[in-house]
Amino acid sequence: MLKFHFLVIACCIAFTGVNAQTYKPVLNPEKVFEELRKASQSVNSIQAAFIEEKHLAVLKEPEQSSGSFYYKKADKMRWEQKSPVKYVILINGDRLRVQEAGKEKNVGQAGRMASQIKELMIGLVNGDFQQNKAFSQNCQESDEQYLVTLTPVNRRLKNIYAKITLVFPKNTLHLRELSFFEKNGDKSVMKFQNEKFNQPIADGLFLNF
Repeated sequence: MLKFHFLVIACCIAFTGVNAQTYKPVLNPEKVFEELRKASQSVNSIQAAFIEEKHLAVLKEPEQSSGSFYYKKADKMRWEQKSPVKYVILINGDRLRVQEAGKEKNVGQAGRMASQIKELMIGLVNGDFQQNKAFSQNCQESDEQYLVTLTPVNRRLKNIYAKITLVFPKNTLHLRELSFFEKNGDKSVMKFQNEKFNQPIADGLFLNF
């Protein structure tokens, strides 16, 4: 369970610090959400390299990990951390599998929580997060981008996250930055690079470690 949130981050395209922007409330959030839905619906697949920065209150410098990310519409995802240790999460329809250091972990015991995390992971990629009733939503904007803040209302998720923020450039409407703010004050940020959209991906990549 501790590493599920590493994966809830799929599909960030590049990184720009949220704090560098000045945001104000969006006058018509429903219009913005509709534009974001349309943009996500045009994406059938994503391939990217990623770097994750995890900011821990007990450490002066953030921890870093790196790897590859794959998504195929509508419910297939592979998150493969390659460094510092190998960690793979596979989502294929209703099935969720996790492998760490070459050994598959039993996630069945996580039960309903694992299902909610899986739903969130896919939803952040395909735009369905807007229909996820486990979160309230707020939308702000700067001159160049939109900032969407998801605040958990579901009891289980509230015990893990204080909020989740997503940044979308106005010129592409593709997710650029995704940050997870945990209840204990830690924060995880995903940075993606070398992304490719709507390129063929073999189904076997989502079945086998």
